[in-house]
Amino acid sequence: MDVLITAASGDEIHLGGQTYKTMSTQTLNNGQTASTQTPHNNQSVSTQTHDYQNTTSSQKPVKFLPTGLKLIRKLKFDNPCFTVCHYNGYTYVGQSRGGIDRIDQSGQIEKAFIKLDTAVISLVTHKDTMYILMFVSKFKPLTINIRKINDGKLVASWDHPYYQFVGQRMLLLGKHQLCVGDWTSKQIIIYSLAGRVLRKVPCPPQLTMTGDVSMTSCGPDSVVISDLSSGNIARMSLEDGRLLWSSDSIEHPGGIFYHQTGYVFVVSSSICPTTISVLDESDGNLFLLYVLVIKA
Repeated sequence: MDVLITAASGDEIHLGGQTYKTMSTQTLNNGQTASTQTPHNNQSVSTQTHDYQNTTSSQKPVKFLPTGLKLIRKLKFDNPCFTVCHYNGYTYVGQSRGGIDRIDQSGQIEKAFIKLDTAVISLVTHKDTMYILMFVSKFKPLTINIRKINDGKLVASWDHPYYQFVGQRMLLLGKHQLCVGDWTSKQIIIYSLAGRVLRKVPCPPQLTMTGDVSMTSCGPDSVVISDLSSGNIARMSLEDGRLLWSSDSIEHPGGIFYHQTGYVFVVSSSICPTTISVLDESDGNLFLLYVLVIKA
């Protein structure tokens, strides 16, 4: 199974069962750097810069640039895990076999913390409640469950009109909306937290969406989509579907997420060694390339 970025928490990046910590350099308004942290040498991680362009100007605020990754934790699962989220000090992992495992801060795994019979492909948490996107079968639409985190009790459920589990990602927008891709119709559906359809946003024509598709929120009113089939990455408005920028600079774009420093991290799928590209959120320009040697 390809190693995909599945979630980010603060300055941590999660790749399957491995967790990396980002190292940063503070870039000042005059283009100089301060408080540089050198990435730790690690047998499983190497880094290299690639096509760096200093876009800092006197009009831009101080910004922390991600310059390295450090492996801080590694966990192994018996089955592929499709999604990871964090809530109140715990990590929740959606499993392909069905069910959700829970990991505490010491790394102890509680298997099947929430018991389910279907593959869990995306998780979102909000106010002691978990929103679960599940794949039932290729003949049935995806299902979204709302469950209480403490006991897994089902609160509500509705169908999402999409029949494949590849590349799905469900996002929480602000505090009151869910954003879920419907790649067959090349659109994104915005739901209320109760499951009511609020609007449908068409995706840019640069994205073909016939294979693996991943997306991440980028501010309150836009998302960045990684489309493996077209080889494009695009940031689009969630108000009207307007294309804000697109990039074809990354080979085989796969898992994607927006980092707190204002950069978009993209995993190159089906490439060995695994590479992670870092794009500027404002224009999609390639800033940095990590090369990860991930050992079994």
